[in-house]
Amino acid sequence: PATKSCFSFVCISRSFQRNDSSKMAETRVPNKLYATHPKNYGKGSRQCRVTGRKGGMGLIRKYGINMKRQSFRERATDMGWVKYS
Repeated sequence: PATKSCFSFVCISRSFQRNDSSKMAETRVPNKLYATHPKNYGKGSRQCRVTGRKGGMGLIRKYGINMKRQSFRERATDMGWVKYS
């Protein structure tokens, strides 16, 4: 009985993976209803002026820089910033 239930479990799990794999790819695409709504506030409304990546962690907004941290490190000396420490 243990092998029979184990065998049926394997067959069920395989059919589950086969049937739902196409559905999983569809759910990973963002809903178009959310993408059409304008984002005028919060982290998602701001983006890097160099790369265009959305804001969040690593977006430097002070003094109106509005650049990602990585982009700022590359261009800081060209902008006239001096690192003291």
